Amino acid sequence: MKKIIIALCLISVEVFPQWKSYYPETTLNKKNIIKKDLEKESLKYNNYLFEGIKAKSLENPEEALKQFQKCIKIDDKKSLPYYESALINKNQGNFALAIEQIKVAITLENNNRWYQLAYAEILLSNHNFKKAALEYKKLIEKEPKNEELYYSLADSYVYNNNLLKAIGVYDQLEEKKGVEKMISMQKYKMYMELKNKKNAIKELLKLTKKFPEDLEALEVLSETYLLNNEKEEAFDVFKKLAVIDPENGRIHLTLANFYRDKGENRKSFEELKLAFKSTKIGVDVKVSILASYFQLLEKNKQMREQADTLAKLLIKTHPESTKPYAIYGDMLYAEKKFQQAKEQYLIVLKKDKTKSQLWTQILFIQAEQNDFSGMLETSEEALSYFSTDPLFYYFNGVSNKRLNNVKKAILVLEMGVEFVFDNDMLLLEFYSLLGDSYHDIEEHANSDSLYEKALSINPENVLVLNNYSYYLSLREVSLQKAKEMSLKCNTIEKENSTYQDTYAWILYKLGEYEKAQQWIKKSLLNGGESSAVIVEHYGDILYKLGKKENAILQWKKAKDLEGESELLNKKIEEGKLYE
Repeated sequence: MKKIIIALCLISVEVFPQWKSYYPETTLNKKNIIKKDLEKESLKYNNYLFEGIKAKSLENPEEALKQFQKCIKIDDKKSLPYYESALINKNQGNFALAIEQIKVAITLENNNRWYQLAYAEILLSNHNFKKAALEYKKLIEKEPKNEELYYSLADSYVYNNNLLKAIGVYDQLEEKKGVEKMISMQKYKMYMELKNKKNAIKELLKLTKKFPEDLEALEVLSETYLLNNEKEEAFDVFKKLAVIDPENGRIHLTLANFYRDKGENRKSFEELKLAFKSTKIGVDVKVSILASYFQLLEKNKQMREQADTLAKLLIKTHPESTKPYAIYGDMLYAEKKFQQAKEQYLIVLKKDKTKSQLWTQILFIQAEQNDFSGMLETSEEALSYFSTDPLFYYFNGVSNKRLNNVKKAILVLEMGVEFVFDNDMLLLEFYSLLGDSYHDIEEHANSDSLYEKALSINPENVLVLNNYSYYLSLREVSLQKAKEMSLKCNTIEKENSTYQDTYAWILYKLGEYEKAQQWIKKSLLNGGESSAVIVEHYGDILYKLGKKENAILQWKKAKDLEGESELLNKKIEEGKLYE
């Protein structure tokens, strides 16, 4: 038995070498090497692909493209690196290269819908709209239920300015989905672009039939009716809108315009009130509407009443805003309701003291009311906020002068005049008021100099011409110059009793009594008979003309007019002229 086993072993040992000789060792090693090389290349490919996708996700496109290119170098029969590279080049605007790469990807894997979709998108981005449309159509044939493809196809037609084909695509979508707002609005816009208002209106009617309370669609429909000059149809839609959305002030505003155009003013105003009650219309729109009433305030009582009602509604609807109070104040000011206007402006200033125009308006009102104490207080507060505004210095100077704080007035005016730039009219007012103030404290050299400055700005300013010439006559200096200035003043403004009195008085000082009598009579005829000063002057002139009794009579009249001349009583008592 042992012998048999040994023999078998020997046979086995012999057979093995024979097997090896039949399958050579070198051939087997080559196959193993090739297999290992392939596995190694595959591993490198996968590593490069992973690194490329990783770089792309980290927004490092240059590195990603390098890795994908390595993949292609290893195996140019795999589609994915071409696809990924095409997407990156598309995003970088390298459309020609992207198209070349995506085409290779499709050739290698022609049934991949993502590659086909990317091809269509790249063509669209490259403005090759016609080819893009063809690709989207191919995709739709494969995926007829994919709505996004229809939208993309429609976009391709729109970009290619083929709006009718785009509308056709939306019609196909509508057949599948039914009437939808987005589709209908897109078709509406394209019909309007094609200037086909009739079909545009049909689209909106179809939409509003399905969605009868869609405010946007109804508003667009009404506006389109207007554009198509179908006012009655638009009017009907607006009335529907007002029922559906009664708080929509813009609709009421439109209805107000409609009723006004039809001559139904009462209904128009009712709609306007509803619009003003609405918080959906901004305060600026309402303020501009109120401003349109200004020209009618003086002429039409009904318009005044309407404007007043609307202004109060505006304040009630927007109490937090300063604009309603300001516009209402302006309206009252225009109607010469100064006190009420001032109250509205003061409400604004309580909320916001930075509105310089409102401070100015209040000061003008106080000037109209001769409220110089109030003007002094207001101007001082205004200056605390606007320390370089010359107008507030001017008002402060006026109020101080009128309150007999002449030196304080001069101080303030001298400060304020330094802030006047590029405003000759205001500069003239400063010089004129300073001239009057220096005259009051008998600093005549300063006074004369300032009047001269004022006249250098405007040689025909009647107030300066009158005051300057009158004060020269009181001082009895430069009477010929005073006469020339006063005559010029009266030439410019012919029927002013004050200016005529000044000229008469200068003639009196020059001893030209007959001429003085002629001019003083003109003054009396133009309202001077109510002035104690002018009537007293008349008496003085008559006395110089030897008409003593008539002169005394005029002096007594002056006294009855509450004349306060220091010498008036003495003239009457003694029947003599005192100068």
